Amino acid sequence: MEGKGRRLSDRIIDAFDMACDKRDIEVAEALYRTLELVLTRQGGQDNPDKRENVAFIHDAAKRLAALRDEQAA
Repeated sequence: MEGKGRRLSDRIIDAFDMACDKRDIEVAEALYRTLELVLTRQGGQDNPDKRENVAFIHDAAKRLAALRDEQAA
């Protein structure tokens, strides 16, 4: 099975990127909210997130903002 062992958030980012590529802002926004939900449910004091690179979160926020600006123009 392709992608087995990947984090749920990684799969959400893949779907988010596809939605942005298709300029589907409604789906991109929903996936971004879902990503936020998944990332805030994981981790915490007893189960810290072990990611070293979280730049993907900032990149997704920037990409969504750019898509919103594009749609507003």
